[in-house]
Amino acid sequence: MAFIELHQVSKIIKHRELLHQVNAEIERGSITTLEGINGSGKTLILKALLGLMTVTGDVSVAGKSVNVQEAYPIKAGILIENPSLIDDFSAYKNLELLARLDTTLQPKQIHNLLDYFELTRFPEQKVRKFSLGMKQKLGIAEAFLGGYPLIILDEPTNALDHNSIIKLIQLIQAYNANGSTFIIASHDHDFVEQVATHKLFVKEGTISHEI
Repeated sequence: MAFIELHQVSKIIKHRELLHQVNAEIERGSITTLEGINGSGKTLILKALLGLMTVTGDVSVAGKSVNVQEAYPIKAGILIENPSLIDDFSAYKNLELLARLDTTLQPKQIHNLLDYFELTRFPEQKVRKFSLGMKQKLGIAEAFLGGYPLIILDEPTNALDHNSIIKLIQLIQAYNANGSTFIIASHDHDFVEQVATHKLFVKEGTISHEI
């Protein structure tokens, strides 16, 4: 059985079919990418498999059905659309607040991620003063915090410079080697080519083919 399965998943809003019979099987331990142009439906597929919106069809993770009203079957790190940050908090305080949801997380993990993404130079600076790239790196750090079995990244290379993208690729590969399964939506073809172990192409609200 696949780690994650989507079967005939569709979404209609105001008589418009945004997702059309999406079918996919994602294996545990893979780095699976969803590649396609902006507006193709990549983010909606991520939301469907995370149970963040109601859909028709079936979504299962680790053999358990995903439903909007129920707890997600496993722990997951998530970056969907724009990073979810509190502007009046520092980078550390943002991660510390998130870490309170999981008592197994240690302060060292926060420090390691902030150091890795070079976000410790101004420890007291509020996030509202961050550049777009710094905010993106902090959002990525939130997704990696905990090293969970599933990590979902939506257009993670947005606003990142070349060196930051290289560091992101290295971090994805390191966490994957340690057991995390990744699902990454991206229109950045070069990034996809460097990181993916399995590639799906999204077009007009459905997975049109495997690459």
